Parts: sequence; structure tokens; C-alpha cells
Amino acid sequence: MKQTNLLDRFETYLAENNFRAGDKLPSEMELAEIFQTSRGTIREIIIHLTLLGVLARQSKVGTVIAAPEAATIGRSLAMQLRFLGSGREELKATRLLLESAAAPEIVRCMTPKVLDQLGRLLDEMGACENNPERADEIDLEFHLQLFEVTGNRLLQIFSQVLSLLFNPKYRSAFRTPEAIQKSVASHRAMLSAIAGRNEETLRNLIAEHVRPL
Repeated sequence: MKQTNLLDRFETYLAENNFRAGDKLPSEMELAEIFQTSRGTIREIIIHLTLLGVLARQSKVGTVIAAPEAATIGRSLAMQLRFLGSGREELKATRLLLESAAAPEIVRCMTPKVLDQLGRLLDEMGACENNPERADEIDLEFHLQLFEVTGNRLLQIFSQVLSLLFNPKYRSAFRTPEAIQKSVASHRAMLSAIAGRNEETLRNLIAEHVRPL
């Protein structure tokens, strides 16, 4: 039996038996009997899934289903996407789809407190004319916080595709004082649309912001 097939069977076993975060797995010997394979092979599968963050080893407990955070999954996904080799246009199209689709939830879930926080973030960005690297960091943080405010963990995970578009090789044209101030103004217009609960305006502003990138 190929180990990839065994991995597929193992993942199916976890799903079909309704394992949840924190649940303890059977021992390696018990799993070896279930899958009719060696304990060493089962250990390799467990190590592999532990490195992926699916499983976790707990002292005096054994192997349990891990409870990964959205940010951790997102970073792992971003790393895999980086090696997938997606081009700029593909990434930009995906970003536009994600941000446009998230607009209604962003408007619905936004709070005055987060609006204030985002406003202060833009104040800092506007003061970074001579520090374009920091301005870029704030730019990305602004957009990721828009996804975070929705409370939707899947959106937060997939939003990590944005980080790939902030690769320095794509950003030289946006690291001038003029471009930074233009970006700040664009972001402020988005905040104004969000504060006014205007989904359509927000979607249009997102499109205007993303398409020239």
C-alpha cells in the first residue's frame, strides 16, 4: 500500500469518526491494527500531520486533534501559494474577488472602535512618505484587518493571498511619496463608505484601488 493512499485513508478515518479539536486519537498500536500496517508507518503519518498542524502531541495524553488558529493556517497557505508560482495578474484577480465578495460583511461587522483604529493606521501610513517599506506594511495590515473584522475565519485564511502581492518585486511603483499619499486617500474613501454602510460604493472603491496595482 502506498503511503499516500494510507494518508488519504487516515484523513478519511478522522473525518468519518467525527474527531474534533482536542479529541485524543487511539494509540499507535491500535491505529496500526485498524489500518493493517506497521506502527512505524503510523508514526510517520502522525509526524507528518503534526508538522502540518493537524495533530498535536500532548505530554501524558498522547496524540490529539490540534486546534489551529486561522493566522497559522493562513501563513502556511501563503507559503504554499508562493511556491505555486502564481503570476501577478492571477493574484490580483483573486484579491479583487475576495475583497469585493467580503464588502457586505465588512460593512455589516464594522464597529466604531475598529474604524478609529484603521483611521489611526492611515495617519501613520501618511507619515511614512520617507519610509516606503513601513508604508507597505501598513497598507497590507489595513486590508487584512478589513477581513479580520468580519469574524469569518475562512476569509481571514484566504486573505493571505494579499501578502503575495506585497512582494517588493511588485511594489516599486507604489513606494514613492506621491503613490503613498494616493493610497492613503483611497483607503480613507473606503473607510468613509464603510462608515456610511454603502456596500456598492465600497466595492467600486476596491475595484478602483486594486485594478491599477
